[in-house]
Amino acid sequence: MYEKYFNKLREECLIRNRSSRTADTYINNIRHFMKWTGYKPMEDLSLQDARSFILEKRNSGLSSATCNFYNSSICFLYKHVLHIPWDQDIVPRMRLDVKLPKVLSLEEIEKLINSATQIRNKAIIALLYSSGMRVGELVSLKPEDIYMSTMQVYISKGKNHRDRWTILSERALDLLKEYWRSYPVKREYLFVSLDAPHELLKVSGVEIMLRAVGKTAGIEAHPHTLRHSFASHMIEQGVPINYVQAMLGHRCLESTQVYIHISNKTVMGIKSPLDHPVKKKRGHKSKRNAGDANES
Repeated sequence: MYEKYFNKLREECLIRNRSSRTADTYINNIRHFMKWTGYKPMEDLSLQDARSFILEKRNSGLSSATCNFYNSSICFLYKHVLHIPWDQDIVPRMRLDVKLPKVLSLEEIEKLINSATQIRNKAIIALLYSSGMRVGELVSLKPEDIYMSTMQVYISKGKNHRDRWTILSERALDLLKEYWRSYPVKREYLFVSLDAPHELLKVSGVEIMLRAVGKTAGIEAHPHTLRHSFASHMIEQGVPINYVQAMLGHRCLESTQVYIHISNKTVMGIKSPLDHPVKKKRGHKSKRNAGDANES
């Protein structure tokens, strides 16, 4: 019904060098929006439609981040496809509720790896946690991106179209080797679907797998949780924060600094001022005692 508009949206994403995954996500959000309007003709859409839709989403309990995601998708449609002027005073972005990321302990990470039945899934969990990469970056890895000689992983065209390097753990490498030997099917990408060996593993496939493994282990698991755990544990180990920033692929240090607030402060050696002994001034006690003696 709206295919010509969606094709135009893909073209506008392409000319702005936005990924096909971004275009797919925008289209999916816009489908929800158009269903809410009762499949209104796009030419008849107004800013009030967008405002009312996002307000209803917020009232239904969606987070401010999710509402802003809908806002971005609809804004892109209005500005670049429909050429409807966008007014942020009418459809403003919401102030985000900043919450501390959830972090798993090393014992919980081990439990997740051990709870996975497929060697591929064990390798995925270990690599996500030990490298700090995003799940979208993991599914795009190719075998040649694993550098065993230097124990590094090369991430090509990560978020914000940036290439970078991150570390490769020996444990993850052992699982990767076992996975590769157990699944000797010629393929372009490192991780593929087990049901369709030549088909690229999707982000949703990794998320579904982690939920299932987490349910078995009794742990709420998500790719972002493994990434958050990596960053927090690196800082706890004393790794300089700018190194952690580089491995995570953050553009600004502020994004990385959140992990300082969720790391184990005891491991970092930070003490409360209440735990530092108060130094008494010399001679203070003797002067007071002398005064007491004069009064008596």
